[in-house]
Amino acid sequence: MNNSILLIDDDPDDHDIFEFALEMAYPKATCEHSFNCQDAVNKIKDRLFPLPDNIFLDFNMPKMELPKCLFAINEALGVNHVDIVILTGLKVSDLPNYQSFGVMKVISKPSTIELLAGEIKDVMGYKASA
Repeated sequence: MNNSILLIDDDPDDHDIFEFALEMAYPKATCEHSFNCQDAVNKIKDRLFPLPDNIFLDFNMPKMELPKCLFAINEALGVNHVDIVILTGLKVSDLPNYQSFGVMKVISKPSTIELLAGEIKDVMGYKASA
């Protein structure tokens, strides 16, 4: 089973870290990258790649606040459902609830790549074989 992901984060280093964790968690997954919300929305609208199964979105993005970004993503997706996960450096308990925007989970950015890989496995429903 392949799974496609869209990562939206303004920090190139975070893209590299995420790719490494994704490779550990789910080697067959593919990942598209956007460095801001508008670019991601344009890619979704223009169907520049197949719609992702999951979108991982950094909480603190320049140019577009999170609620507006989530609204724009959902508008671009139209009737298609994609699980959205917010990645943040903040404590999850300090954030408002974004479920009405289609957010399935908010993850505090883990301190290690291995912990991030575990979070990705959890989100994607990946079950490692024993």
